[in-house]
Amino acid sequence: MLFSTKNHLNQVPAGFDLDSRPKVGVLVETTIPPVSRANLRMYWLAKVLIAEKRVMVNMVSPSKDLRSRRSYFVEWIWMNQFPGWACHLYTRWRLPVRIWHFLASIISLVILEVWYRRSCGRGFAALHAWNPLAGLAAVLAGKLIRKPVFVDFTDFYSDIARTDMPLLSKPLVWLENYVLRQARFIFVVSNQLKEHLARAHGLPPEKIHIVPDGTDSETFRPDVATAGVRERLGIPEDAPVLVFHGDIKHDDGVDILLDALALVARERPDARLLILGGGSPYFDEVCRPRIAALGLEDNVVLPGWIPHADVPAVLCACDIGAMTLRATLNHDHYLSFKLFEYWGCGKPVVVTKLKAIGEIARDGENALVARSGDVEAFAKAFLRLIADKELAARLGHAGRELVVREYDWREIMKKETAVYTAEFLDAAEPRETR
Repeated sequence: MLFSTKNHLNQVPAGFDLDSRPKVGVLVETTIPPVSRANLRMYWLAKVLIAEKRVMVNMVSPSKDLRSRRSYFVEWIWMNQFPGWACHLYTRWRLPVRIWHFLASIISLVILEVWYRRSCGRGFAALHAWNPLAGLAAVLAGKLIRKPVFVDFTDFYSDIARTDMPLLSKPLVWLENYVLRQARFIFVVSNQLKEHLARAHGLPPEKIHIVPDGTDSETFRPDVATAGVRERLGIPEDAPVLVFHGDIKHDDGVDILLDALALVARERPDARLLILGGGSPYFDEVCRPRIAALGLEDNVVLPGWIPHADVPAVLCACDIGAMTLRATLNHDHYLSFKLFEYWGCGKPVVVTKLKAIGEIARDGENALVARSGDVEAFAKAFLRLIADKELAARLGHAGRELVVREYDWREIMKKETAVYTAEFLDAAEPRETR
């Protein structure tokens, strides 16, 4: 089998009747605890599904490597790891790795369905996935086991692939359209994305639900202890620090951020840019040489990926959140985790003027906004916040209040779990035998 089921009942948390509960299968890209945007959203979906609907949630995921595959519980979520190579998801081997993960996800869900039917008489009530490839795996598995599929569609991967993997851009358009048409419900993050799918893809509006991205405001908060963080990173305590957190692709505009930093450093040679993440081919082939060409080796700090639990303290040790995104089809319709994480930690944000993000990130109210690719405007915004501590504090406080009020995962995901009505959950009841 692709994952171990031996003695699984001995692992069930006390008070949770595994066999009697409806079951939902959730596909994720990497292991739990979450290290990626996709997993974080699905992780909170699983937590709220358990709390609100009292369902049994299987999260089907690849292991980091072949040796680490196992099944285990995390906060009443039963993780089922198949043999994978999640540690290579962001390397040049990502395409064959994702293809294997796609196939193994389908096989895993089918095996779980058969096992549930034989052991307790009721299988999955529904399958749920994020992004087109996991969505396609869920759709195909759903057809095999005859279960409805729900899909979180938060990004146009076909648009991202336009610069990262151009040969896959057109096939991804077909894949996205197929998944969107086959899914019972689609969850998007913005009004703009819903309107685009209804207008350009001809999807029925009633099939599309708006559930924005967010953050955990109890974890990402301004009062996280930061003692020793700057020292460990080699950053002087009095240096102004910009921070970029997340994946680095062409459209994320890190090269624009580096050009803006070069202008900032002319006036503030002590300024630092902390990049949490990176490691992608684009980062290594484009951004690293640019750092050297601009003479910013002493200004840019590159710790790489760090444990998710350590991110809040590092963000709180910085001064300004940086989001110099390029204006693209995808970025005009999506929301960004990093925006809510910066705000959750009470940090002011400098962000590109974009359609969906522009509805919540308002210039002078809770952020400073610049046009896409306008290096000078970004540099002026950073310098303004470095010089005006009162403005920086006011914008950061406004962002924090917005996150607590409207963008905490605990409340956001209740909108998504609301579609799990008795129509779906009771459909997995075992048939009575005569």
